[in-house]
Amino acid sequence: MLNDSRGDERQQELLVRLADTEGRTLYLYNPDDWLRDDIEPLTRHPAPADRDWVPLDAAVDGDPLAALALRASPTRVLQVGIDADVRADVLRSMQSAFLAILLPVILIALLGGTFLAYRALRPVRRLVQTFHTVIETGDVQTRAPANEAAGEFATLVHLFNRMLDRIERLVGGMRETVDNVAHDLRTPMTRLRARAELALQKEDDPEALRDALADLVDTSDVVLDMLDGIMDVAEAEADTLSLSKSTVRVQDLVRDVADAYGMVAEEKDVSLTVGVPEDLSVMVDPGRMRQVVANLLDNAVKYTPPDGRVNVTAERTTCPENGTPAIGIHVSDTGTGIPDAEVPRIWDRLYRGDRSRSEKGLGLGLSLVRAIIHAHNGRVMVDSTPGEGSTFRVYLPAEE
Repeated sequence: MLNDSRGDERQQELLVRLADTEGRTLYLYNPDDWLRDDIEPLTRHPAPADRDWVPLDAAVDGDPLAALALRASPTRVLQVGIDADVRADVLRSMQSAFLAILLPVILIALLGGTFLAYRALRPVRRLVQTFHTVIETGDVQTRAPANEAAGEFATLVHLFNRMLDRIERLVGGMRETVDNVAHDLRTPMTRLRARAELALQKEDDPEALRDALADLVDTSDVVLDMLDGIMDVAEAEADTLSLSKSTVRVQDLVRDVADAYGMVAEEKDVSLTVGVPEDLSVMVDPGRMRQVVANLLDNAVKYTPPDGRVNVTAERTTCPENGTPAIGIHVSDTGTGIPDAEVPRIWDRLYRGDRSRSEKGLGLGLSLVRAIIHAHNGRVMVDSTPGEGSTFRVYLPAEE
């Protein structure tokens, strides 16, 4: 066994000492020829209860030393010493192996992380590119590609495209409104100018000047009403319409407006009736809702021939679109009705059908009705049969 130990270069550097608990040496195996001064600290070290490191100074020749003391039996202590150069060689080998493995792993991690980050951030780069395109060209029809996005990036791209959809609708509506306003304002403004020029030619006729001024005031009121209506519709469609909500009885709301139109209906020989239960209430802006009912009654009376009927009813029901509890207000007439081809367009701003062009109006009533109802989270629909009449149905969220 001794010969095998000496054949192993690493074990030849181990010092083995067996001592009793009094510190006397019973056996010493010193193949590396430790000097007596190097071994002396081992003889002074007290016997450990189990095991303990023995603090040693550097060897006489300068090499670092270390030793481990073990309790071999109740009366025996085994001490094993080693030249710390061997431990340093092992640590250096482990360090080299660690660096040899760690550096490629770090390099692979960096390259892989860079690739994954580049690929993961591709939707963001496309989104930024779309931003720049929209800003530089002003083309709100541009959309960010959504087929490469996933997870939260897909949600971000989806919301961004939805925002562009809404902006496109708003810009399109604004352009259409400006075109329509320019077209519809041309007539009253031309009339305003012509009337003023004609009045200037009759400076010596006070009565003619007075009539001209009255006509100018009426025309100005038409222009102001048109602009106010357009602003209200634009604010409602942009979700910026100011609402002062309160709980109101539907019966009071409808009767206030119906009383105002009762005389107009009577002059046209049109029967106007109201059938609204007393127990129905809604949380709305009273002023805005009076605009809604007034516009619906105005159209109903306007397009109903003599001996016709206009009926306003209300009920507790559910909204046909979403099935939620609602208060339904229905305005029915026996008028001319609306052609099927015109029904989808009656809600557009400044749109006037062929049959309505013979009547006075701005073409803003129904667009304002829809905008106000939508601002109240409600819905408005129409059922119409040409030659038989129309029924406009307003559904407002019912109070709990």
